[in-house]
Amino acid sequence: MVILDRFTLNLPLATSHNITKWKVNDLFVLIVLVILNVFVYRIEPFQRQFLINDITLNHPFKDPQQVSDLDLFVYSLIIPIGIICFIVLLLANTQHRWYLLYISLLGQGMAFIATCLFSNFIKNYIGRCRPDFIVRCQPSMDALPNVYYRADDICLNPDRSVVLEGYRTTPSGHSCESFAGLTFLSYWIAGQLIIWNNQLGIWRKIISWLPLLGASLIALTRTQDYRHHFVDVIIGAIMGWFIAKHVYRLYFPSINSINCFKPLLDDSQVLTPQEALSHDMAQADEFQLERR
Repeated sequence: MVILDRFTLNLPLATSHNITKWKVNDLFVLIVLVILNVFVYRIEPFQRQFLINDITLNHPFKDPQQVSDLDLFVYSLIIPIGIICFIVLLLANTQHRWYLLYISLLGQGMAFIATCLFSNFIKNYIGRCRPDFIVRCQPSMDALPNVYYRADDICLNPDRSVVLEGYRTTPSGHSCESFAGLTFLSYWIAGQLIIWNNQLGIWRKIISWLPLLGASLIALTRTQDYRHHFVDVIIGAIMGWFIAKHVYRLYFPSINSINCFKPLLDDSQVLTPQEALSHDMAQADEFQLERR
């Protein structure tokens, strides 16, 4: 006897076509993820032991950062939203313009917020020290080298939040979130510009790759500011790319698909590139016949 149905999990399915098409459940999930992210970020990280003479943790504390948290939010979410709105306005057929915009923004938000939540949870659980941890800690003069301590044992910095933030290095949040937001944008642009068609020019591919270059530059600043170890940045980049890629495929077909510019549940009668070309050629033939 089956306890749970594999397809429905004994949950009621949406009976309305519009609820399914407009991904109302996904919008609700996105709101829940935003709320959860606020609570997860407030959780104190695990305090992993460290040595005060560990040279990998004795780098300077750089403030301000090259890319602040606000800058990251703008580069990885706000600017991609603006680019999506502009391209939809420029290229989308009126038959599906609003639906394409809605699904695109939902996917962009889902990729960014899901990555934020996952990276914050992992960082708190791992509790690895940042490269500038000793400066953040301001250890007691009585602390001995080659002896393992926790922050609460010897750190004298009155700003405890600065010390605890020093335990959130793996994975790099900037790397995760920049690659999540800008990878989704990269895939989305690739789909909208139909890069699989080699007759349309390599410049379309180059444009679609540019967001990944931006994500890489943001991630590398974290090593220049000594906020993260190189491995933190690499792990963060892989996580962000992986989540964004899979979120994109939840809403859009493969970028190699003939309908790559249309959301998966788009039931509008917008023509594919081949259909549009055939339609234009047929109209041209009809025009030539009429002239004869």
